[in-house]
Amino acid sequence: MKLFLSLLLLVASLLSHSFSTRYDVNVGVLGKVGHGDIIFSQDDDRYEIRAIATLTGIAATLTGNRFETYISTGHIVNNRYLPDTFVKIKTTTRKERIQTYTFDHINKTVSLVEKKSKWVSETKFDTIAFKIISKDIQEKSSQERVLDNFTDQDVLSSYFNALHSCTSNQQLYQIIAVGAHNEDQDITITFLEGKKYQEVQKKYSLEAGDIYHLHVEPFDKEKDKTVDVIVMVDEDGYMKKAVLANVFWIGEVTATREKHEVFKP
Repeated sequence: MKLFLSLLLLVASLLSHSFSTRYDVNVGVLGKVGHGDIIFSQDDDRYEIRAIATLTGIAATLTGNRFETYISTGHIVNNRYLPDTFVKIKTTTRKERIQTYTFDHINKTVSLVEKKSKWVSETKFDTIAFKIISKDIQEKSSQERVLDNFTDQDVLSSYFNALHSCTSNQQLYQIIAVGAHNEDQDITITFLEGKKYQEVQKKYSLEAGDIYHLHVEPFDKEKDKTVDVIVMVDEDGYMKKAVLANVFWIGEVTATREKHEVFKP
């Protein structure tokens, strides 16, 4: 699921249009494992970004029908997306977790409200029926806290800002955002050109506009591997394909644009 979301959250630089894009996600030996939807809308200086990851087939079965939604809502200042709220929703057949981050850019704080619910089986002995009865009950919890450090971006707005800023003039851009970074994890995007650009274009035999390299250092360097993703942007300014190669025994992971619709103002 982490690999699936890594590909889903790679969005190309934006035009001044609202749009909806779907990417099919395929994993080498497994074939298609799901799809991701990116929905962007803008009204004057306000924006909303939605990223929805849906697993299908055996991938859905293995993860308990896991479904994830990310929502970034905020304002635009000097062509930069600044979130006011960022919501992460993760659900399975029996669990749900909703994390709501609220950004206070004036006082430089980020508060988090986390709500969890899950279904658990409870059994008891019915003395009248003289048998064990099992039923599901829902357990709920809620916590609220202020994050230790202030960051003015979330994982969605940060990727949008990165691909605006990461150009031939500034080839390396570091992602620092709520939901994507902590002190032990480095995430960078590099703008490719020259020989490196030509090598990638030849390897994947895909006509593209700009090409980027996403590099993600793992939280636990002893247990997890570094993630490297090639992101190919079409000449229309939107991501055409992303490739995560050589993933253990499962092979290449790709996210390919399946449909794209732009809503002109």
